[in-house]
Amino acid sequence: MQELSARSRAIATVIADPPRVHEHAGAQDGVYGTALDCYEFLAAHAVPGARTLETGLGISTALFALWGTEHTCVVYDQREVDVLRAWAQERDVDLSRMTFEVGMTDEVLPRLEPTELDLAFIDGGHAFPMAIIDWYYAAGRLRDGGVVVFDDVQLGSVRLGLFDFLQADPRWEPVAMTGKWAACVRHASGPLREALEAQPFLNG
Repeated sequence: MQELSARSRAIATVIADPPRVHEHAGAQDGVYGTALDCYEFLAAHAVPGARTLETGLGISTALFALWGTEHTCVVYDQREVDVLRAWAQERDVDLSRMTFEVGMTDEVLPRLEPTELDLAFIDGGHAFPMAIIDWYYAAGRLRDGGVVVFDDVQLGSVRLGLFDFLQADPRWEPVAMTGKWAACVRHASGPLREALEAQPFLNG
C-alpha cells in the first residue's frame, strides 16, 4: 500500500512539472496527457520491476521511469526523447531501466525481442489502423493476466474494429472504460496471430 501511495504521489509531481516533449507540436502546457484516473490505473499495475511497454511518449513515460518498471518506449520523434532525457537529468530521475526505440510503431514493434510483458499502454499514432497495429504487436506479448490500456478511445479511429473484437473475445476482459481511456486484462498468452477457426465467437 505504501508503494502504491508513493507511485500515486509521483503522478501529481510530474503533472505539476512535466517534460515538455510536445512543445514542437503546439501542445497546451508543452505536453499531451491522459486523464488522472488513467495514470492512477497505470500506477496500480506498474509495480517496480514490471515489464512495461508504451507507444508514444509523454507524462506516462516519466512516470514509468519513476515507478521503476523495465520499460520500453516506442516513439516516432527523437526530439521527444532528447527533451525527456534533459528533464530527467535536471531532476535526477533514473532512466537506466528505460529503452527508447525511435521510429514508426508498425516498423519498430515487429522487430523487438518478444519478451513477455505485464502491461502495454497504447497511445501512439491515432490514425486508423495504428491502434490495431500497436495492440497486435504489443498486447500480443502480454502474459496471461497482463493488462493493455488504450488512450484516446473517444476517437473513432482508435475504437474502429478493435473494440468490437475485444468485446466479443472472451480472452480479453474489460476492466475499465471511460470516455477517454479503456483497459482489458488478457486471459491468454503468446502472439495474436491465429486461424479463423480459433475465433468461434465471430462466426455466430
